Amino acid sequence: MPPFLGLKIFSDVDLNTLIPLINWRMYFAAWDLRPAQYTEAHKNLESDTRVLLKEIVEKKMLKAAAVVGFFKVQRTGDDICVETDKLHFLRQQQSPYLSIADFFHPTQPDFIGLFAATAGLGAKEAELKFKDNNDDYSAIILGLIADRLAEALTEKLHRDLLNGVGIRAAPGYPASPDHTEKATIWKLLSPEQNIGISLTENYVMNPAASECGYFAAHPQSSYFKVGPIGEDQLADYAMRKGMSVEVIRRYIF
Repeated sequence: MPPFLGLKIFSDVDLNTLIPLINWRMYFAAWDLRPAQYTEAHKNLESDTRVLLKEIVEKKMLKAAAVVGFFKVQRTGDDICVETDKLHFLRQQQSPYLSIADFFHPTQPDFIGLFAATAGLGAKEAELKFKDNNDDYSAIILGLIADRLAEALTEKLHRDLLNGVGIRAAPGYPASPDHTEKATIWKLLSPEQNIGISLTENYVMNPAASECGYFAAHPQSSYFKVGPIGEDQLADYAMRKGMSVEVIRRYIF
């Protein structure tokens, strides 16, 4: 059983609770610094970033927020029926032929978690202030560390709500490569009204430092890559979604 059913809004998450969860390897990679090593360049960048993080917290430059929903679902093949909507998933075309749908019971009702989270509220204004003061370095740090704080927020939600059990997958990533699935998450969670994350017609989240996706709490769930998608599966998937193959192809990565 999930910790609750329906929606829960986390309107102003303390950034101090997220800083210990920052993935520094990914942060260094965004600067094209090899994550396998920790050089003087890594040390200096981390030091500069921690100084700015302290300023960000003290001056409340960024705000973090999230909305999470747990719903009763019924699996139908590779689709997950949530209330009157459906989430659609793709399946690997080679062994072990996994789909995220496999992590939900095939015949009995089950539960799914959906989330939308951001640590980028206020980021655009803060970046512009830095740039107006000819401090592009700080502006870049702020934008990139906001991304990592958003990731840290989803990690915190996963730990706090599900004890870290299972996976959190996201539309546009290897296990669920279709960005158009964000539209269903938006319909079910209303992130724009609840926490201020909007979704463009091209399925881009704003603020940029935002994440959305699914919690699958099956103890044997795992991360995987769907990989190449055959034309037959693409046609079937488009039919299940009621969209054209050309549109689906545009938003699958």
